[in-house]
Amino acid sequence: MNKKLQNILIIDFGSQYTQLIARRIRELEVFCLVYPYNKITNKLIKKINPSAFIISGGPKSVLEENSPKLNSKILDYKKPILGICYGMQLLTKCLNGQVVHSIHREYGHTLINIKIKSPIFNGIKKNKLKVWMSHGDNIKKIPVDFSISSYSNNNIISSIENKQKKIYCLQFHPEVFHTDYGSKIIENFVFKITKIKK
Repeated sequence: MNKKLQNILIIDFGSQYTQLIARRIRELEVFCLVYPYNKITNKLIKKINPSAFIISGGPKSVLEENSPKLNSKILDYKKPILGICYGMQLLTKCLNGQVVHSIHREYGHTLINIKIKSPIFNGIKKNKLKVWMSHGDNIKKIPVDFSISSYSNNNIISSIENKQKKIYCLQFHPEVFHTDYGSKIIENFVFKITKIKK
């Protein structure tokens, strides 16, 4: 691939919404590629030379022994990363945070409360957003050097971030139309955080 062509690599963990993530990015006139998690190799990453990674959701639990794993080498590239749902839990686990089974599973419309000023929520004037959740696990302990940027109304961590490393994680799905300002959140990751050009 032409190294001058900026692009985003979406790593698919089996979410029914993965193609929607790609669609939202392409609507922003940005090039992206979707590859299944088990095809991600160093050779592929060097060939694609992505400007950023997006780690999709998925139907499994990171607490299952045979659940799909993240190629931890991705963290060595020091590129911006957006983890969505299962992607958030994977990154948390990889970075020595703690994921637990939820007592109350969140599914469908959920209200979240934004707690800090964050680049991922840039330009959104509201502190409460209606989002679309679909998860049976949640984050009990965030990784070192991360901040919690929002909680759900059930007091479950709904987003975390490490601004310095440009790693942003969302427990909800910004790619679906059920999430308020979802397109804006993706746009912020693409343009404000990754600083990619159309």
